[in-house]
Amino acid sequence: MSKYLIILLALLACAFVFTGCSDDCNETTTPPVTIPDVAFAGSDKCMSCHQDHYDRWVQSGHPYKLTKIEGESPDLLFPDQSMFPQDPVQPPTGYTWADISYTIGGYGWKMRWIDNKGYIITGIPNNQYNFETQTWSNYHLDDATGTKPYDCGKCHTTGWVDSDGIGDPNNQDGLEGMTGTFFAGGVHCEQCHGMGSRHVAAPKDFVMTKDTSSAACGSCHTRDAENRIAASSGFIKHHEQYDEWLHGPHNSAIGCNTCHDPHSSVKLDDVMPGDGTTKACTLCHTTYTGDNMKHGEGAGFPTCVNCHMPKASRSAINHNDYVGDIRTHIFNINTDAVGKTDGMFTADGKLVKMDEVGQAAVTLDFACYSCHKDENGVGGNMSERSLQELSDFAKGMHPQGKIIARR
Repeated sequence: MSKYLIILLALLACAFVFTGCSDDCNETTTPPVTIPDVAFAGSDKCMSCHQDHYDRWVQSGHPYKLTKIEGESPDLLFPDQSMFPQDPVQPPTGYTWADISYTIGGYGWKMRWIDNKGYIITGIPNNQYNFETQTWSNYHLDDATGTKPYDCGKCHTTGWVDSDGIGDPNNQDGLEGMTGTFFAGGVHCEQCHGMGSRHVAAPKDFVMTKDTSSAACGSCHTRDAENRIAASSGFIKHHEQYDEWLHGPHNSAIGCNTCHDPHSSVKLDDVMPGDGTTKACTLCHTTYTGDNMKHGEGAGFPTCVNCHMPKASRSAINHNDYVGDIRTHIFNINTDAVGKTDGMFTADGKLVKMDEVGQAAVTLDFACYSCHKDENGVGGNMSERSLQELSDFAKGMHPQGKIIARR
């Protein structure tokens, strides 16, 4: 055998070794990923890939429904432009931050406090702070202090699991009044998208939930088990936008995500990143402009939401008999000369009335008296108008388009 043949055989042998041509030559050189059990991963893990969504979400109200307190004021835990950092109120009289385990709210409307046993502070005056008016009010004054458990976690936390109730040793942080456990306070990514541990480990193999249905939002933005629209003291109760939507004109055409980005703030849309409200009404209602509306348009004239989404709901305060602090999503307007007591709410004042096809409507006092004033001078700064005058003017408000009014 020539020396050249020997050299060639040697080279082939080396090639065989270094290319790994053996029975397992088709196996990947990347070690297999260990797939963890299904569990919460935390919003910080989402941030590493979804920075834009995270940046908008963390500046919205969702993460701050329930905030854990570590013995001191939580100023630095809230976004700078949200309500609490702008007005860092102290706990109710008789309490210090060392006595507080969690705060409820503080991003946009109000703040309540939970004591170190897990009970919402009740039974004392001035136990709710209202940021819009910088005033205190009474929350469950008739419930003795240390008796109202925190059982709101289904919608205020991420991963809430009901416990066996007051005194269960497994309650969150061992607090007897906290009647459940949760992964994180506030509404985090995984509350809407599902547990993410496996997605973090293998993103392409385990896709996160993306439910854009209005019913998904309605799992929390509701109040009544039958999806009726609950009311109290002359206003719609808060956090029931889904119930309102179901009984309005949009329930078969558009949903929550058509007009809203759930990652962004609506309350502080002008100052926080992203757009909480993503669509203008006229994008769909192309003929509803000042050119064909009896009221006109521009400075000093009402916008669509002034009339069709008046602040008929109340979370923390109402400014007068006709102006609360949250816009309704009913949209329909009853143009008859009736006020809210007779034309909008049931006789006991606990529900919004429905018509024969299950639609609700706001009455003209809600729709108009945020600008005009009633015959007693209650309302806005514009001219005084009776309900009959408002009704005469409101009928045919959009003469060149379909009138959004019922009854």
